Amino acid sequence: MQKLLAATGEHLHTRQQFGRKIGEFQVLQHRVADMFMALESTQSLLYYAALKIASNADDRNRATSMVKVKLAQTSRLVGQTAVQLHGGMGITDELDVGHYFKRLTCINALMGSGDQHMQRLLNHAA
Repeated sequence: MQKLLAATGEHLHTRQQFGRKIGEFQVLQHRVADMFMALESTQSLLYYAALKIASNADDRNRATSMVKVKLAQTSRLVGQTAVQLHGGMGITDELDVGHYFKRLTCINALMGSGDQHMQRLLNHAA
């Protein structure tokens, strides 16, 4: 996901439209900021889960499910935003963006989807 963020930032600094770099448009800056914040919060939650490895099974499983839910949300946001900000080039084989997005989609399905882990958290809370 960090490579998608880096590729998107680079694209916004090089691509020009309407005589300006598209990275100068505030709405696009906000979308990249959303990508960055999602990545940072996911990484923080991952650190939290790592701290819970030595905890009891319930705490460890809850933390793992929390990370999986957040990871599913973040990978969708980062992947879709990167593809959208690259335009049509984002899904071609010419750039790695489409490849990374496909990989994120596949990885999301491993070990249960974010929805399955959300249900697991809800069942545990009840």
